[in-house]
Amino acid sequence: MTSLALSQTVISSDVVGSSGERRRQAHLDSAHNTVLDLAFSAAKAAGQPLASAFRRPDGDSATMVIGAEVSRSWILADFVLREIAIALADVNRVAGEQYQLRLRMAVDFGEVVLNPPHVQGDAVVRAARLRDAPALREAMSGSPETRLGVIISDRFYREVVVHGERGLDAGEFQAAEVKVKTFSERGWMRLPGAAAQPPTSAPAPPRKSTSDGPAIHAEVFNKFEERVYAPHGVFGVVRDRRG
Repeated sequence: MTSLALSQTVISSDVVGSSGERRRQAHLDSAHNTVLDLAFSAAKAAGQPLASAFRRPDGDSATMVIGAEVSRSWILADFVLREIAIALADVNRVAGEQYQLRLRMAVDFGEVVLNPPHVQGDAVVRAARLRDAPALREAMSGSPETRLGVIISDRFYREVVVHGERGLDAGEFQAAEVKVKTFSERGWMRLPGAAAQPPTSAPAPPRKSTSDGPAIHAEVFNKFEERVYAPHGVFGVVRDRRG
C-alpha cells in the first residue's frame, strides 16, 4: 500500500436493523462478512484484478476500496448489483425470518489515501454519508421485502451510470437530496428487486361533445386526429356509427 492519494472506488456497506438481541446481531454481522467473502470470490473467479482491493470491517459496517484498474461500471453493475445481490440471496436462503440480512450500500470514487488499517479521502466520507441518507433508510423501511438498497454519488451517476455501460440504466435510479451532519449533496438510489409502484394517476373521465350529437369517449384516441367517436371500437378497430 502507499500513503499517496490514488484514484479509487469506495463502497460503504451497513447492516439494516442490526441492533437488538445479541445472538441476532452476531448472526447478521457474520452474515455480512460472508456475503462480502462470496462476492469477492466470485469477482476474482471472473478474472477481475481485485487482489489489491482493501476491505475493512467495522462491526456491522464495512469500507471497501477498489483501484482504478477495475472499471467503475463493472463495480456497480456486476459486483454490487449482481454478485452482492446473489450472495445476499444465498445467505438469506438458509436463514430464518428473524435472521434475514438486509444491507445499505453506497458507492463513490475519488482520491483516496490508503494506509491500512486507515483509509482517508473525501470519497470515503461521501460514501459513508450517502449510506446513512435518511431517504435510503426510509425507502428500505417502506420496502421490507427488499434486501439490498444502493445509493451512488451524483458524480458517479453523471460520469458512470448515464453512459449505460454493463447494462446500467440511469432511469432505474431515483434522485434523493442527502443531508447528514454537515454533508449535503444529491445522491441516486436504487432498490434492486423492489416491487414496482402502481400508477398514481386515475384515467380521464369521459368528455362531452360540444355539439348536440352523442358524447365523445375520451379514452379512445387516434394517433393522427384529435379524437374519434368509437363506442363500438375494439382495441383500436373503430366502427363509425355517425352515418
